[in-house]
Amino acid sequence: MWQPLSRILELLGRIRLRLDVLFGHQDVTVGDPTADDAQRSQLWHRYIRPEKLYDVWGPHPESQWIPFHAIPIFAALDRIPKEKIGPARPGAPPSLELPEHARGSAPAPQWLVPGVLTIADLPGPASVEAAAWLVTSAGCQPVCTFNNWPHPKGLIRPELILAELLRWATTIGEVRERLTPSSPPVWICDNGRLGQRTGKPGEFDNRYYIEEAALPGPGLMKSAGINRIVYVTNDPAQAPVIDLDGFFFDSEAAGIAVHIANVMEPGLPLRPWITRPPRKYEPNFKRSSAGGFGSTVPEPSSGGGG
Repeated sequence: MWQPLSRILELLGRIRLRLDVLFGHQDVTVGDPTADDAQRSQLWHRYIRPEKLYDVWGPHPESQWIPFHAIPIFAALDRIPKEKIGPARPGAPPSLELPEHARGSAPAPQWLVPGVLTIADLPGPASVEAAAWLVTSAGCQPVCTFNNWPHPKGLIRPELILAELLRWATTIGEVRERLTPSSPPVWICDNGRLGQRTGKPGEFDNRYYIEEAALPGPGLMKSAGINRIVYVTNDPAQAPVIDLDGFFFDSEAAGIAVHIANVMEPGLPLRPWITRPPRKYEPNFKRSSAGGFGSTVPEPSSGGGG
């Protein structure tokens, strides 16, 4: 059996044994079950199964980037009622409205050539739409980093990302045959993954960070011919999100250039990243027993132990 499919099936089995931990007796709504996808069709139904959506939004089956493609957000589809699942409705207010030059059939940035690893780090749904643009216009291999679980009481809302993944699944499915193991990769990230606050008792803390294991080391990148990293953001003044500091620093130290591109600027011109030591970062997020991040914040102990 193909290894990634084996991994997701194994994880799905683990999830089914932990439903009370992950979801209790609640569920969430993903998008609009009556909506069309980006092709104005209902073909998104082909991708409602976790394995199918995971596959279409992942790297080429023989790619060395397969181990970095996160599973949890796709596996969550298995426990959401099918009548509550659909794509994001076209025209619905997005988290970030991408400019015309960074979506749809617009040409890819001139710098996106073999040897470039792109990191799209925008508000989650916008990152998905931008990635759909780069996959279709430049033949990039998508790599998703969404490593958390949706929940009706979640601190962040990965169900919005799931709906956008479904919206563009048919589009990606039509161009996947162009991808090769050496196609340039694009890491798809949610720049709101660290959340805005800590969780309160009874809430579901599904904040997460991009772990070291979710990023390729300099040796692997060099062996794959990667000589430049481009970080695509909508807020260059705050770039990068702090959990990527170490990755940038280590990559530059190994001779891999790091640049930043503002998705709001036509052509996405590159600016060099100003090298600096990684900022101190000590996340204390709640891991899920089924993998990834997401757990209910417990009520304070009444025994005086906090």
